[in-house]
Amino acid sequence: MWAAPGDGLNMRVLWTDTPYAMQRVAGLYEAGDINDDERNDLAHFIEHGWLLWPAAITPDLIDRFAADIRGHHAHPGKFLTTDHRANKTGLKLSGSNPDHFESLFDLYVNLQSSRDVCLHPRISRFLSLVFDTKPVACQQLLFQISNGHRVHQDTSVVAVEDPMLLAATWIALEDVREGSGELAFYDRSHRLPHYLFKDGTKRTNFAEDDQTLYQAEMEAACEREGMAYDRFVAKKGDVFFWTADLVHRSHPGTLPEGTSRLSCVTHYHPATTTPFWFRHHQNRTKAIDLGDRGAYVSLHYTLSEQKNGMLVPVSPYLR
Repeated sequence: MWAAPGDGLNMRVLWTDTPYAMQRVAGLYEAGDINDDERNDLAHFIEHGWLLWPAAITPDLIDRFAADIRGHHAHPGKFLTTDHRANKTGLKLSGSNPDHFESLFDLYVNLQSSRDVCLHPRISRFLSLVFDTKPVACQQLLFQISNGHRVHQDTSVVAVEDPMLLAATWIALEDVREGSGELAFYDRSHRLPHYLFKDGTKRTNFAEDDQTLYQAEMEAACEREGMAYDRFVAKKGDVFFWTADLVHRSHPGTLPEGTSRLSCVTHYHPATTTPFWFRHHQNRTKAIDLGDRGAYVSLHYTLSEQKNGMLVPVSPYLR
């Protein structure tokens, strides 16, 4: 169900989602705290709920990350993957055979190349402006092919204690082919009223909530408000940001199943809040600090054990 228009439900929000956001941008610029490009980026993010940086990550960083992904089988058992080939919803440990199909989780734990990309200084700088503090990477999804996700807002599936204190990046690790299940989104859809599930929160419960109804209501609301639907046929190194409630999906694919669409989604929250799962997994609350670039946490690894070498996943979703 939809909350009444204008009902903020007493939730904290990013300053970029407040009515005075553009006035603050002007103040930051006049004070010399942001430059011309940052002013323009913030203005676009505020108005549209998303921002695109073409070719923002250099090819050498992208290639190093992609090579690590393609070679992850050289470190069996150190990565967590989907089990789509077996039609299972749980997750599994990575194997020793090359795999260009399954999705992987929280690569920033074991791969320096992932941290160099998802917490690139330019990305960290922009997120620190949006968050008013350092960003914390709290979930990463590496897609080797399109995941086929239906229309949704991230607040329904990526829960933090303050649901609206959330942002994400989608980074192309290769040129995306039209028809491969490219990212699609509704422009300005972050301004829709809050969608509430049966328990009155923005978090979905897959056992209780009607996902088909949710998806239909999301699409109907965007179309009713005249919000433009756009597809992102990305080029290698492109970075796409979006804010918590931007409505997005994987566009239906037309190319053969298994067509490569190597890309990385990372979700971030400000250091002033925590992931919802901290409540239930108190041995997974350690954050690894990366200085000015921010920090990272993980539900799937026990970071308190991190020293040298790779950690083994201990995810609650392992089957």
